[in-house]
Amino acid sequence: MNVTSTCRDINELHSVAQTACRLFLEECKKGGLDIFITETYRSQERQDYLYSQGRTRPGPVVTWTLKSNHKSRLAWDIACNKPSLYDAATLKKAGLIAMSLGIGWGGVWKTPDMPHFEVTTGWIVPKIGEDDEEMLKDRFVPKEQKDLTTGQLNMLNRLIEVGAVAKDYKPSLNILETMSIIDSAFKNTGFYDFAKNNK
Repeated sequence: MNVTSTCRDINELHSVAQTACRLFLEECKKGGLDIFITETYRSQERQDYLYSQGRTRPGPVVTWTLKSNHKSRLAWDIACNKPSLYDAATLKKAGLIAMSLGIGWGGVWKTPDMPHFEVTTGWIVPKIGEDDEEMLKDRFVPKEQKDLTTGQLNMLNRLIEVGAVAKDYKPSLNILETMSIIDSAFKNTGFYDFAKNNK
């Protein structure tokens, strides 16, 4: 494979990343997101080639680093079939899904890379033990917005404002916890301002 060729094969990822990527795609499909993989493994030579674009080679800058988890076979990029190739609303929803699965999302970085997703070799499939299922069942029941605390509602409204969730979204307690982590990350990276300005 030469430096101009893009690898889109999930099988070229580390075994842990293969599992994470397939689970991510499955959950995105369940969520109605029409996305596809644009790149998985990337050699150092290809990373160098991409880094040179917009610097020593013509074209827009496409990467900010010479060191990428694509080289470690732990990262993948996506794009959207519709409504546009890099639709911000779709990428935000994919980012929320990824983060709920413990998958890293470039959309919350200081320099956002919304189509980028990655894991570490220590990533494990999120699961609930059989003994916990009954006890946790209520945690997955959607709550009406009027039943949320003021803090939860404020957090939800911020996510609604940037198009990450629908206006009538009813989160469960489990989702609210995940959203709280995402909300904190978004505030700390200035992502909310970025998202508002790029709608």
